Amino acid sequence: MKNITGRWSFNEDFGFGTDEGFAEFTQEGEKITGVVVYTERIEGETPFRVQQDVEGSFDGTNFSVTGTKVELLDCEKQFEYHMDTWEGLLNSQNQIVGHSYDHHECYGVFVMKPIE
Repeated sequence: MKNITGRWSFNEDFGFGTDEGFAEFTQEGEKITGVVVYTERIEGETPFRVQQDVEGSFDGTNFSVTGTKVELLDCEKQFEYHMDTWEGLLNSQNQIVGHSYDHHECYGVFVMKPIE
C-alpha cells in the first residue's frame, strides 16, 4: 500500500477565499495523524494563519482527515474557527484531490502535492 508520510503542499478554494500552505502526515497502516498549516485569505479581510491537528485514514486510494485541534496564528483577534474535514483520492499524478467541509456549511476543493 502507498504510504503518504511526509510533507505535502496544500491549496484550497472555498468560493469566498483560498487557503495555501502545507500538510505533514504520519501514516501507520491506514491511520493518519498530522497537521495542516495554511494562510487563509478571505475576500475583504486580513489574511491569517491556521494550524489544525488532524487524524484520519488512507487506504492507498481514499483519503480522509478531520481537524481535532485548531490554533489561529498571526491573527489580530481570536475567534471561533470551525475545524475542517478533507476527503479525497490519490490520483495517478501522486496528488491528493478532493473536497472539504466544516460544521458551518463552508465547502471547498483542495489539491495536495508531495514536497520532495
